[in-house]
Amino acid sequence: MEHRLFVLLLFTGVFPLVLSVTRKYYLIQEGRTWNDAQAYCRAKYTDLATIDSDNNMVQLQKVAQTQLFTSDAWIGLYTNINSWHWSLENEPLGSFTSWNMINPNNYLGNELCVIVYLFQWVDRPCHSLYYFVCFDDTKTGSDKYILISQAKTWYDAQRYCREQYTDLASARDATENNIIGRKNSGHYIWFGLNRDPCKWSDQTTNVSIIKWQGGNSEDYSMNRSCGYLYGLLAGQAECSSIKPFFCYTFPTVQQTISMKVKSSQDVNDPAIMAAILEKIKEKMEDHGMNENIFVKWRVHQDVVVFHKEKENTTTVVNKNREACEL
Repeated sequence: MEHRLFVLLLFTGVFPLVLSVTRKYYLIQEGRTWNDAQAYCRAKYTDLATIDSDNNMVQLQKVAQTQLFTSDAWIGLYTNINSWHWSLENEPLGSFTSWNMINPNNYLGNELCVIVYLFQWVDRPCHSLYYFVCFDDTKTGSDKYILISQAKTWYDAQRYCREQYTDLASARDATENNIIGRKNSGHYIWFGLNRDPCKWSDQTTNVSIIKWQGGNSEDYSMNRSCGYLYGLLAGQAECSSIKPFFCYTFPTVQQTISMKVKSSQDVNDPAIMAAILEKIKEKMEDHGMNENIFVKWRVHQDVVVFHKEKENTTTVVNKNREACEL
């Protein structure tokens, strides 16, 4: 055990690995529904296209330009655009609503949270700053609803209410909505209504790179829940619409890395080799390199991994210093 720990500590100090794997995109100019496109990409490649960096977007645009493609095409974005629910106990939105006549409209494609103004609801981007109403279940009547005159994002307001009271306030019926509406004093105010954000088909959650086209109320009435890309802008359409689509995969790249370890015992011992390999994987994970990357020992023709370095006339190398290829 002491020997194994010594080898791993030495390895930790000299590990220089820098490796990145980028997605490769494919444009399929064959019209399919979003779900059929997803099934095709998962069968032939990895999944519908995920775009979570500027470099990803550049590479995807090059594919489109190479094929002289200028229309819109499915990518892996999806959401349930009607999945409104309350912050308190994640309770789904019931039959009572008080939407303003043009809302919800998902303007610019990222309105996931809701404010109250003059007793009416308006969807807004969650990062906007507004006053908010908390709910305290230890009180009674209208005292349960507390206006906080501090401008915060929806998520910061939620955190504040959960730390100081019970949660953001819900307006599940006309009575609750009237109490909250009377609290606003002419201000827009957050309350507990929000909906699920967009995700990628491969369950990646980073969608911050995406720039959206403007939305409208038809997004909701027509349940436009699946994402497409037109140029550099994303939009949402009914998942049953027929469109070309982008798939992605990770190209297979093999790289051999040489390294040195110092040991007074046999580092070709299977237990020691397994421990070093585990440390390599841990270091890769620390650098965000664990996904879609696989590591194994490269075995030489003499069926060993580590070989002692040879001594020469100018430099005396410690006989216990051994090298391997990974």
